[in-house]
Amino acid sequence: MVKFFVKRLTLAILTLLGASILTFALGRLAPGDPVETLLSGIQNPTLEDIEVARAYLQLDRSMPMQYITWLGRLLRGDLGWSYRTHVPVLHEISVRLPATMNLMLGSVAVMLFFGFSLGIASALHQNKPVDYAVRFFNTLVIAIPAFCIGILLMIVFAVRLGWLPVIPSGNFDQLVLPSLTIGLGAGAGLARLVRSQMITAMQKEHVSAALTFGVNRRRVVLNNILKNAMPPIVTNIGLFAGALLGGSAIIETLFSWPGAGRYAVDAIFGRDYPVIQAYALIMAAIYIAINLLTDVVNCAFAPVADILGVSEDD
Repeated sequence: MVKFFVKRLTLAILTLLGASILTFALGRLAPGDPVETLLSGIQNPTLEDIEVARAYLQLDRSMPMQYITWLGRLLRGDLGWSYRTHVPVLHEISVRLPATMNLMLGSVAVMLFFGFSLGIASALHQNKPVDYAVRFFNTLVIAIPAFCIGILLMIVFAVRLGWLPVIPSGNFDQLVLPSLTIGLGAGAGLARLVRSQMITAMQKEHVSAALTFGVNRRRVVLNNILKNAMPPIVTNIGLFAGALLGGSAIIETLFSWPGAGRYAVDAIFGRDYPVIQAYALIMAAIYIAINLLTDVVNCAFAPVADILGVSEDD
């Protein structure tokens, strides 16, 4: 068990290091001159201003040295300063990240509700009208882009019916539309996975024997079918949650959500590379943490040897 977690933690650290290299390269290889962006608020900058800006950005040093210095600042919690607002990026993101995490939690709740309820109903009524209806709904939701679903939800529930706000209002109901927009697609994908895994588990001999001998059907579903189907489901829940976090930027912009994703989109249009780098790195760190948590939860459902993909003799 300890060896398993040490291996996973080492892999997570190496993955985060690789993400830091990619995000650093993003800021150096992206189109545009960072010096010009940094001095955009100064009219007719002098050569001295340009040299000072280059020295501040350390563009006069070699690329490896730039990365080492940048990584050292990261380890000290220094994510740099925004080119546009001239405010520490860590402060800007820390103010907006709670809103993004609230939206992610709401989206995960929607995903789990629709994923398990529709998936279980579809599996227990295989090749029946309920199954066909659920499969049609899942295919339809997956095929429609998330921002289109968001627009449709706004038109119906905010504009036509007036039940929910379009613009964040500070109340709980502001979470409903964006959470549904993000979580429905992932919930449909999770429902398909739950259905397939449960059908596979239902074909096991011990399940058929339990039903034949009159064991309570609900108990068989919970203790035999769903529990045996959970390991791949838990793994994919972590992947879905990470995808929800990464895809929230567009939905935050659509709903004017005051989160880190919308802040990153504005930074992309403004070529504010320190913000873009910090956002990408923080999202990568959260995604890696989610996968580590998924491994921990998965240990409750599957032997370590199965998770590692080795036999007991290895």
